[in-house]
Amino acid sequence: MVAFRKMAVTSYPPRLWALAGYPGSGKSTFAAQMRTPILAIDADHRFQEVLSLVKGDVYELSDNPADHLSTDRIAALLAGIMPCTHVGTIVVDSLTAIIGPLVVAPMIRKEAGQEKNLAAAFRAKALAMRQLQDAVTSWGTDVLWIYHLKQARDARGNPVARSTTVPQTELDRLKRSLNLELEIVQEGERRGIKVTWARRGRCDVPVLWDESGTWAGLPERIEAAIYGGLSKGEQDGHEQEPRYGNGSALGANPAEQAAFQEYLAAQDQPPPDINALRTWKKRRG
Repeated sequence: MVAFRKMAVTSYPPRLWALAGYPGSGKSTFAAQMRTPILAIDADHRFQEVLSLVKGDVYELSDNPADHLSTDRIAALLAGIMPCTHVGTIVVDSLTAIIGPLVVAPMIRKEAGQEKNLAAAFRAKALAMRQLQDAVTSWGTDVLWIYHLKQARDARGNPVARSTTVPQTELDRLKRSLNLELEIVQEGERRGIKVTWARRGRCDVPVLWDESGTWAGLPERIEAAIYGGLSKGEQDGHEQEPRYGNGSALGANPAEQAAFQEYLAAQDQPPPDINALRTWKKRRG
């Protein structure tokens, strides 16, 4: 007779994390420090480069590189294989390589006069993102979503701002399946992890610098910094506290709180930050 397994109380929430960083900043190397066995959805086709850093087994979704780029194939392969396999972490490396082409292709067709309805084309992108998100997060494993940052440039080619390679609308949708959003930061020769949003813990922790060169022990340090010393009740309190999309807390101003609730009711998600809330409120009059 097969018995159900007794649930255990855990100190920290599951590692349902997103990690952003510029190309070459060490995103895949960080993924190698996640809980094993790791299942790599290797859309960038580079996870082989960090295999020697993984202290455990790594499985590949498929030996066909194209399977790692198709949300249909990813969903089908996970549904067929995951019930028979023990996996500690699913690593999506990277979301940029999977979703990016679904954004660029309709724009190219529009420029060529072949696409009349961009809204319909982008709806297909949104459906693909939902399919991927549901397929990856339904197994109860840890998950690390990786995506790239890029430097936006002005008309003269000068860098002006950081931007994401995945549309913000898709990142907002992804947040329902996340507990943490992380970003790799670099200062001279050193690099570290910045916590940009936490569902059930502290957001205002200092940058956690990589002391090993391979991110060794960083996942554990991140958890200790965000959740260490917090009871489950305190973690619950952090989750229930209204926050902007960037993780910052809602102010005590009654007008701001009222506008926040109006935005939430109208958009079914919190405003990205207070400036976005003010802009939205101004447009509504």
